[in-house]
Amino acid sequence: MTQSAWTRDGRPVDAATIPSSDWEALKQAAQLGDFVMPCCKAPAVLKTSINGLPFFAHLADECATAPETKWHKAGKAAVLAALNSLGIEGREEVPGRSPSGDKWEADVLFSARSRTIVIELQRSYQHLRDFTRRQERYTASAVECYWLVRKEMFITLGKATSRLRLKRDFGNVFPSGGIGTGMLMELPVAMLDTKGEQLVLFGGAKTATVQAWLVGILNGTYQYRGGSWNLG
Repeated sequence: MTQSAWTRDGRPVDAATIPSSDWEALKQAAQLGDFVMPCCKAPAVLKTSINGLPFFAHLADECATAPETKWHKAGKAAVLAALNSLGIEGREEVPGRSPSGDKWEADVLFSARSRTIVIELQRSYQHLRDFTRRQERYTASAVECYWLVRKEMFITLGKATSRLRLKRDFGNVFPSGGIGTGMLMELPVAMLDTKGEQLVLFGGAKTATVQAWLVGILNGTYQYRGGSWNLG
């Protein structure tokens, strides 16, 4: 199941933005193929959970798409659908180049209020130095980059960034006030759960919808405080 899908003509849709009465009407009116799953473009069926959560599901068996690819595609669809609901056009797999000639390719790129913003989704393991290297390429290109990773990757990355902060910022002496999630100010990272409500998760067990997270990026309430990136 997923909260986001594509229409037949390639528009991203976030089921959570559709009023329940409209969703029920759409369930009755939709024809097979009007919506497709983001992971494999198979026909999607519109459903409602016992808790009243609208979602899209495969018509038959579970998707055969590899878990990494499935998470990545579902995440991109969620971001693009949330942007669309905000009236912002997002583009996926956008190539670019830094002034020094270093190439990059953004998972999702959009422009708003004279800002160019990239959302990168990383499910598989990636060394901290690679996060840093990719982040620096975007910074050199005058592009803001924000990361979404799965929970296991967030925990692994947090261990590496915590060690770095303790050495770099505190001389290997653990501060009395703690270091939050241990994330870096220069590397905005949050977790993404692509199942169910497709929530963005932060330190301290706080959560937000993808749309609310993007709004926080745009209005400046997604900030770094006390060793954690979080919504204010």
